Amino acid sequence: MTSTYLFLAAGVLTLISAYAVWTDVWGNTPASSAKKGPLIALLLIASIALTLWAGFKLETISEQGLRFSLASAAAIVTLLIQSIYLIGVWQHGIRGLGLFLLPLTAASLLLIPVLPESAVDHWIHTSSILESSHLLLSLLAYATLTLAAIHALMHLQLDGALKKKQLSPVMQAMPSLIEIETHLFAQVRWATWLLALGILTGLSWQWVEFQHFALLNHKVLLALFAFGVLILLLAKHKKAGWHGRRSSHMVLSAYVLLLLAYFGVRLINSWLG
Repeated sequence: MTSTYLFLAAGVLTLISAYAVWTDVWGNTPASSAKKGPLIALLLIASIALTLWAGFKLETISEQGLRFSLASAAAIVTLLIQSIYLIGVWQHGIRGLGLFLLPLTAASLLLIPVLPESAVDHWIHTSSILESSHLLLSLLAYATLTLAAIHALMHLQLDGALKKKQLSPVMQAMPSLIEIETHLFAQVRWATWLLALGILTGLSWQWVEFQHFALLNHKVLLALFAFGVLILLLAKHKKAGWHGRRSSHMVLSAYVLLLLAYFGVRLINSWLG
């Protein structure tokens, strides 16, 4: 079974999960959430297993090190996001984050097979523990910041709906603004630490491998800018009590910078090439 069919199957299972969550919200039947929770968790476990299998089919792990194509990197990020959300389903129930995360995850899985260079090993081939650690930490930071960005969008939507006093079933299914902010800043803190470790291991690898720092590289610069935005946000939140829409916009800005650093520029170059 090729990786393409595995990713497609995982995407379909995730779409079914998304459909179950949305029908639960629009049906406005909280009692059914308890019944659908185990089903959605089971679908997610199956999707994670298929994504993991597909990742192995892409030969991400070899005797020489790790091989990262655009598809394998996207698969790892998706797998991390799926796993974090699965823990959230067991702890907080199926509503809220899943309304937006599950459709996005399904779209990612369905698009992975059509990414350029999906099974070619010349995108990145690691040759040391430092380089592999740098890439894995960076992808984990990106996955965590993705969850923070989705919470930021949820915060903006719910805040706008409350001000207009237009609470649709979707808005009513969301957690409170306080809960959303609590999860958002927890994820921002984790993403900041992980990104710091990713940057440090990357710079260490550059020094060990090349005896200099390639700071003018677009990836390094964008990652440093994203890290700076996150540090500023956490500092202002602690000292000046920053929260609300301003914080959400800063999280989204940092996410866009990191997206461009890790995927955007390289994806454009792959298509142009």
